[in-house]
Amino acid sequence: MVAARLLAVPAVLAVLAGGLVLGSAAPAAACSCVTNDPVELADHADVAFVGVLTSQRSDAEVVAHLFTVVDVLAGDVRRGQDVVTPNAGEASCGVEWTPGTTMVVLGRLDERGRVASDLCSGSSPANAPAYDATVEALGEPRDPLPGRSMVDLDPTDAQDVLWAAALVGVVGALGMLVVRRLTRRSS
Repeated sequence: MVAARLLAVPAVLAVLAGGLVLGSAAPAAACSCVTNDPVELADHADVAFVGVLTSQRSDAEVVAHLFTVVDVLAGDVRRGQDVVTPNAGEASCGVEWTPGTTMVVLGRLDERGRVASDLCSGSSPANAPAYDATVEALGEPRDPLPGRSMVDLDPTDAQDVLWAAALVGVVGALGMLVVRRLTRRSS
């Protein structure tokens, strides 16, 4: 009887872990920017350029925006430049840029060395009031480097998560079956 109870604990934990995998959700986070002054934002940018958004692709974490760069205003920027933004919308400071839009993009290098931007970075389309002030604050433009930066997106997709959840569920069910059999034998 004691052995059955000892085995019941790991089985219950396995079932609970399966529930966490299937039912976990990230909490919503509000985006609050420290400043919206174009000159100050331009001063803090690792990378700045004027370009046209040509395409977008995404994974669970980020959206990779591909720009055709016209002018480089700061940092090392390629003619075809990917910029990543959070893929959770405005709640996580993500952006929704429209392909075909000419923009000044202000970014930083993230922990993986990618050019990253968000709602608080100061990027703005050519028709926005902050566009001219931002471009002027960055100084003389230069030509982009040849080639393209290519951001690797996370290959993990929903199917991988479902397979992992199914595996946890199967292990939990097997654990419950073992506990049930041990309980019957000890009775």
